[in-house]
Amino acid sequence: MPKLKFAAIQINNCDAKSIEERDANLLHAQKIIDELEAVDLIVLPELFTSGYSRKTFQQLGELAEDLNGKSFQFFSDIAQKRNCCICYGFPQKKEDGFFISQALVNPKGELEAIYSKQHMAQFGNSMEKEYFLKGENTISFNINGVKIGIIICYDMRFPELTRTLALDHEVDFLIHPVAFYKDNSFPSWHHFVITRALENQIYMLSLNRAGEEYGNSIFCPPWIDYNTSPSILKEQEEVMIGEIDTDVIDTVREEYQFRNDRKKNY
Repeated sequence: MPKLKFAAIQINNCDAKSIEERDANLLHAQKIIDELEAVDLIVLPELFTSGYSRKTFQQLGELAEDLNGKSFQFFSDIAQKRNCCICYGFPQKKEDGFFISQALVNPKGELEAIYSKQHMAQFGNSMEKEYFLKGENTISFNINGVKIGIIICYDMRFPELTRTLALDHEVDFLIHPVAFYKDNSFPSWHHFVITRALENQIYMLSLNRAGEEYGNSIFCPPWIDYNTSPSILKEQEEVMIGEIDTDVIDTVREEYQFRNDRKKNY
């Protein structure tokens, strides 16, 4: 059955205030990627290219990009050289405003998918409603026969979105890039990730940026027990290598018949 190997980079990117600082983030990622073993998919966090801060968002006119911008060209070249997919976060510029987006580049260097965050956070260390518009589309795609969906940070707190991806899109793996600062919402983060993975019987990767006030990225399998636990990083810059195994998903869903036991309406 299909399998997928990924590298999730909990990266120490800066909060850019200029094109030069944005480009420094790109070059820093390239240095890490150049040292990676062969994988099918490389993942970078929410708003990786720009960083996440009010001072950064005040420079969105300069830092935001369209779908064919510098960051896309940069990762398109790397994806082709490494023959893998790359999923990275960036502020997207459209005619009507700015969006928190995550792009997927395929091994041919083409844009395979684009997802824009559907829920804007405006609490704690977040101020997204002041700068960004909501995305409208729920998306999924295939890599090596593994069905994958994307949600971004605050999206996880709305179970209807993940349920739609799990049941209607039939995803095996949910990518959840975040820029999660250690405010008062931070302690509940992992509980949501584990719940979303287990209730839907899917793999879920929640990838944060590195740093003393960030970190703690988590990868949860579709079931945890006395012998199987989520993988959790600490604060420092680090790469998590993981595997999606659809045989594991099939076994879990056969043993624990949550999906079959659902009522059709409640």
